[in-house]
Amino acid sequence: MNWLRFTIILLFTSVVDLTYAQQLSSKAKQIISAFAQLKKHPDSKEDQLNYIKIFPENSTEFLQIFDPSDFGQLYDDSYQYIEAFVKLGKYYPIAIIKRSITIGKSLVWQADATGQIQQEIVLMGNTHPAIFIKLVKSLNAKEQIHLITFLADAENYSAYPEYKQLIKSITNAGEKRLAKQFIDAMHKREKQNHD
Repeated sequence: MNWLRFTIILLFTSVVDLTYAQQLSSKAKQIISAFAQLKKHPDSKEDQLNYIKIFPENSTEFLQIFDPSDFGQLYDDSYQYIEAFVKLGKYYPIAIIKRSITIGKSLVWQADATGQIQQEIVLMGNTHPAIFIKLVKSLNAKEQIHLITFLADAENYSAYPEYKQLIKSITNAGEKRLAKQFIDAMHKREKQNHD
């Protein structure tokens, strides 16, 4: 009897897995495949570049894949896909920061994948401030404001020292006006926390 129960459970699980796989978008399947190749060959320039190419190009794709409202697609493992993408910044900082900013310039903070990409953009800004500043300044004024507001969105800045460090990094690079935008966004968010 236990063998029959095991077989039925296994069969049911296989059907559920197959149904889940069929529900994945073609973009999600491409990301899974490119990620698997990157894990097999982490030093392969071809696999690294392919993963960058396959990664979502904008906030709409990013949300559909990693933070969909139904918690499907790649939501459960989004952290590992985002982490693998960001780690490629070691080799391709301009491409990774540019793509991350392109994604972040239209996002509104929420937990999970969106919060992770927020943190990663700030960390990359601290690691490569010249690249970060140049790419932020290449955005139009509305995009800049939205990106900065997104990056500044925090409940508690004492638990978000990376943001304050980003302000210092921008200031140290001689970009006082841009740093002031980040400071103003932080003060505005702090005021919202107290209202």
